[in-house]
Amino acid sequence: MGRSVGQREDKIERIQNLEHRNIVFSKCKQKLFKKATKLSTLYGANTAIVVFSPQGNNVYSFGSPSVDTIFNRFLNQNPEVKAQYLLHEASRHEVENQLKAEKKRGKLLNAAYKKSEDYFNRLSWDELRQLKGKLEALKRDAEERHKELQKEAAAAASSSMSDANGPPVEETDDEIDIYHSP
Repeated sequence: MGRSVGQREDKIERIQNLEHRNIVFSKCKQKLFKKATKLSTLYGANTAIVVFSPQGNNVYSFGSPSVDTIFNRFLNQNPEVKAQYLLHEASRHEVENQLKAEKKRGKLLNAAYKKSEDYFNRLSWDELRQLKGKLEALKRDAEERHKELQKEAAAAASSSMSDANGPPVEETDDEIDIYHSP
């Protein structure tokens, strides 16, 4: 049995021609929003639709009574979804803040690099050799200080361990019986 003209079945596949795809997208979007309006008007249904353009640079939305109202209602009826959404939003804000901080840091580093590059380009051969010697000495001093801090940290850690275990016990060459007290 054949289908009537209004019930024909279209083949669903991606439209390769970009211009044609954009035209069809626009028409389909209009039809979709018209159907959503019909659902709201005729049947009193609350509807919300969010559509991103094929390039992703434009977003289109429809909501009755509003997209925000429908979205909030959906989240409030689904606590798990709401929790995931809030977590996602918090993570997104944190990442955005980190990105801003890194961009600022990058600008500062670029500015410092340009200043140092200008400085180094103006140095003579002898001045560069002197600077190299000072930088090597600074590196040695920093490595020595690092070793000192490591020793201090190790001493502090062993000190806190001995404090937790009671007063330090002096070791003798005599055999100690740890199982029987005198």
